[in-house]
Amino acid sequence: MIEVILATIGATLSTVSNIPQVWKVRKLHTTDDFHSHSVVMHLVAALTWAAYGFILELYILGVESAIVSIMYVLILCAIIRDRWWCPKPGV
Repeated sequence: MIEVILATIGATLSTVSNIPQVWKVRKLHTTDDFHSHSVVMHLVAALTWAAYGFILELYILGVESAIVSIMYVLILCAIIRDRWWCPKPGV
């Protein structure tokens, strides 16, 4: 039982800690301080942890990592939006 409680607390904190970044990048031109390589590495890491969790039937880890992966995809989309689709005027 303690394992489930600890896993739930860890998964919740890990997921919630990414919400401010996703919230920040919802507006245009707010990704200047994000490094795309770091975001991609975090995305790959989260996808790897999700696969690991589902393969071993550790569903708390799998679901948490999948949610975090989605958040990193949203951040990466915002980076692409700000740098290639809608760059700042004069840059």
